[in-house]
Amino acid sequence: MVDTVPTAAAPEASLQLKAQKRRNLWLALALVAFVVTVGVTTAVRIQETDFSGGDRLYFSGYLDEAEKEQADREAVERYEAMRAEEAAQTQAAVTEPAEAAETPESGDE
Repeated sequence: MVDTVPTAAAPEASLQLKAQKRRNLWLALALVAFVVTVGVTTAVRIQETDFSGGDRLYFSGYLDEAEKEQADREAVERYEAMRAEEAAQTQAAVTEPAEAAETPESGDE
């Protein structure tokens, strides 16, 4: 026969089960919060990324590349300024002898 006499363990087991469910709920909420945080962070980082750079991943040295691109732009500007100065000097050297040949000497007249 089955003994149906309630013992003191039954209320204690009920309290343990209730506490376990409460812990499981908090654990599930923490896990969901973590997944949402990772997802939102990833989405934001992908939206801020410029994927036009070929095979770069969305955060593979982005800041270093920005510095390098700025240095490259400055080098190109310096080169163009140097070429413009050389062209001006060449133009000045060509026009000076031509001006000297066109200007008559005061004693020749």
